[in-house]
Amino acid sequence: MNPYPIAARVDYENYRRPRIEKNVTCHAPSNDGILLGRGRVRMKGMFKNTSLGCVLFFSVWSQHISSYADTVFLSTYNVDSILNFNSTGIQSTFATAANGLNYPAGLAFDGSGNLYVANTGGGLQGSPSIEKFSSSGTGSVFTTSGLSYPADLAFDENGNLYVANAGNNTVEEFNSSGTGSVFATATSGLDSPFGLAFDSSGNLYVANYSNTILKFTPSGTGTVFATSGLDNPQALAFDSSGNLYVANYGNNTIEKFNASGIGSTFASYSTNGLAQYLQGPIGLAFDSSGDLFVADHLSESILEIDPAGNMSLFASGLSAADYLAIEIPEPSSLLLLGLGLGLSAFRLSRIRRGACPELRGALALSHRVALLHPRSRHRRRR
Repeated sequence: MNPYPIAARVDYENYRRPRIEKNVTCHAPSNDGILLGRGRVRMKGMFKNTSLGCVLFFSVWSQHISSYADTVFLSTYNVDSILNFNSTGIQSTFATAANGLNYPAGLAFDGSGNLYVANTGGGLQGSPSIEKFSSSGTGSVFTTSGLSYPADLAFDENGNLYVANAGNNTVEEFNSSGTGSVFATATSGLDSPFGLAFDSSGNLYVANYSNTILKFTPSGTGTVFATSGLDNPQALAFDSSGNLYVANYGNNTIEKFNASGIGSTFASYSTNGLAQYLQGPIGLAFDSSGDLFVADHLSESILEIDPAGNMSLFASGLSAADYLAIEIPEPSSLLLLGLGLGLSAFRLSRIRRGACPELRGALALSHRVALLHPRSRHRRRR
């Protein structure tokens, strides 16, 4: 659940002492030298050209360490609540029926950290809505128009919200103001859509409960992506390599498809090593470490599966576990300190160059360091 360490690779002609423009507060949980945090540190008089190379690594940590851990959010359909969990599985209640929840299903975060919830209304005769919650838990109605048993939600890269209407076989698109339009219908192949996910190219994938996965281009052109290995598919999720994962509610499996639509079973009820789990999986979401989280409806639990397929129990005793969303911190300036410091506060005045063992992601920089979380969708342009 921890964010990836990142290093900056800097090309230089000669070393000059950089000047840090402000004091920072650091918190070192151990002396292993790995500190993570948010906020840009600007430096002057660094390195000038690309003739040679070295790696500098250092860290700035916010005063609020806990705010940079992944947080798992779960909708509980019959209980009318949204639960959240810290990285160790400790549970708290984020919202309830008193906050406007009404048989909640799909969850999605926008780029500002607001959580959107699909209120199904409990059935076709219910009162569906999309609720919007700030990070503090303050809720409001985002929209009620164009909805019919909204099952799942997904945001595109432009901040538009897409809603899978399982009740009338449509996908609705809403802009940030809540104005909606029909993106796709049954004529495009929709048949009880229950899962949505965007790939890195902006294509929308839709899981039909009738055992097909459809792929829509940004312009709305739809094709069949996969039909094999599906059994009442629900939520969808992409890993960082572009593989699509599907929760098969009907046969208790998680299927994995490559970009060409070739599938294989990633996890199943009979092979997971936890005999009573993976029963009726619905929700899927990846954390910042690349682990897949599964909302297991019938076993009332959340499961965690690492990239090798090893499964563990993350949380249990969760009645009506439904859909998942994971809030992943996106620090625009994550830095590492390779000095093994245990100080609570200090002024950075100089940086020494050193080795960088197997650190992820590097940006060539001069005159300033601005590092990005490797899973962040909002990358800063140079």
